[in-house]
Amino acid sequence: MNVARENILARVRGALRAAAPRPVPPTDGPVFPAVADPVAVFARELTAVKGELLVDAAALRDFLSGFRLIASSVADVPGNASVREAELGVTGCECLVAQTGSVIVSARAAGGRALSVLPPVHLVWARREQVVPDLAAALTLLRRRYDGHWPSQVSLVTGPSRTSDIEKTLVLGAHGPRRLVVFLAGG
Repeated sequence: MNVARENILARVRGALRAAAPRPVPPTDGPVFPAVADPVAVFARELTAVKGELLVDAAALRDFLSGFRLIASSVADVPGNASVREAELGVTGCECLVAQTGSVIVSARAAGGRALSVLPPVHLVWARREQVVPDLAAALTLLRRRYDGHWPSQVSLVTGPSRTSDIEKTLVLGAHGPRRLVVFLAGG
């Protein structure tokens, strides 16, 4: 083999070894820093991604009064429309992720697959105790809850549907609801 080529390759290998990051051994500590007030962090992160938060019954009533056709899987909000014709889809959720302001929905918690994606507005009905600090806690909760018998669909929803594929112009509602609203029941 060519000596010059071998010298070059040896220097490249040596540089790669020297530059390679040393693996950090796993610890039993938390992956993410502790969150003092997960509900406050969730509220901040949800609004940062253009989601909306309702925290009292009066705000919920005002919000619901703006819709004629509602499809709902939540007993507290009766539906009067099919999913395909609804202006508003109301679902439950598995949990809310404080760190990212995300909602985790599943086919079981959301009353099927279509209700959280077809109507132009998605209202998530959740309780304060469903807020978890981070994605690791959310996945732990799901593993414990379903113990290997997962729903047919689990989605992580972070804000309204959006894309900026065309000329880098942000468009909301391109692949799902234009608005994501979370009602946080329980105070």
